[in-house]
Amino acid sequence: MAKRPRSHASSKALSDTGLRFRLLVDSVIDYAIFMLDTEGRVVTWNPGAERIKGYRAQEIRGRHYSCFYPEEALRAGTPAHLLQVAAAEGRCEDEGWRLRKDGSRFWANVVITGTRRRRPPARIFQGDPRSDRAETSAGGARREDPRP
Repeated sequence: MAKRPRSHASSKALSDTGLRFRLLVDSVIDYAIFMLDTEGRVVTWNPGAERIKGYRAQEIRGRHYSCFYPEEALRAGTPAHLLQVAAAEGRCEDEGWRLRKDGSRFWANVVITGTRRRRPPARIFQGDPRSDRAETSAGGARREDPRP
């Protein structure tokens, strides 16, 4: 079956949809929403990710997302494992300590969703932590890492 070329109107509609989606993601500041390539390198970065993790987009793009994990998670192979699960099952969820650019820790609930594109046939992983922010107590104090 031959493909019909897209009309100008449908191409514009897709472009408008993409723009609206980008505006939505860029307006989110309470959640870190970013895309990873199949190797785990950061491709996109929203203002929420900058606020929570401390990296500017131009600093973090191209870096491996394992830089957000503390040493014990790196030794355990957590970042690679999470990418493998997302690739195999379409998504994975993890909760634990993460690192900011300044080295401080924060508790995060992270969801990695594997997305598939028809062309090119590569998978792209979108990291969209749901509560990837410092946890606070009822009094509003920042929760500190209990480990020495």
